[in-house]
Amino acid sequence: MVGEKNDKIVTVTFIIILIAAIGAYIYVSLPKSEKEITQEEEQGISYVLTARYGDEVKNYTLDDLKSMPSISGYGGYVKKNNVTVGPNLYKGVSFEYILQEFSLPENYSITVIASDGYEKDYSMDMIKGKVDIYNESGNPIGVGNLTMILAYEKDGSTLGEDEGPLRVAFVSEEGYLTPSNLWVRNVVSIEIVEK
Repeated sequence: MVGEKNDKIVTVTFIIILIAAIGAYIYVSLPKSEKEITQEEEQGISYVLTARYGDEVKNYTLDDLKSMPSISGYGGYVKKNNVTVGPNLYKGVSFEYILQEFSLPENYSITVIASDGYEKDYSMDMIKGKVDIYNESGNPIGVGNLTMILAYEKDGSTLGEDEGPLRVAFVSEEGYLTPSNLWVRNVVSIEIVEK
């Protein structure tokens, strides 16, 4: 009788533990709702950039980006109506530096996405800074060898809400201008696409 009672207690205990384990597994496996607070948010971590290549995803805070080797240079752009903007002094991290954190395919492009959903594609040549350049009057002068950066500062100050906290910029020591459609503001995401 005592043996049967102990067997029942062991069996009931085992079933309770099994049910609890299944419940915990299901809870952990469920996708998080948008309202649920993530651990990062609880800790006050605010990501400003997501970079993605397939299933590989990396999130960056502004401090993460500022801790990377920075590049400063002058750049500006020419609008379609031939109005020129800049050159201004921009500081940021090169796209090539960010992309080296991924196992890149031999041939790829990237899509840069802004907070309003705007998307711009860049070829490998563009990423390496081989883009059309213009002088300060807006006249074309050929193809330059600039540096494509993810800028977080302009003229020594943090980018304002109208263009930051991050924007695409093409910079050089000479301060060449490039087409305005290459300069994406309010960047939040980089998608790497195999060609």
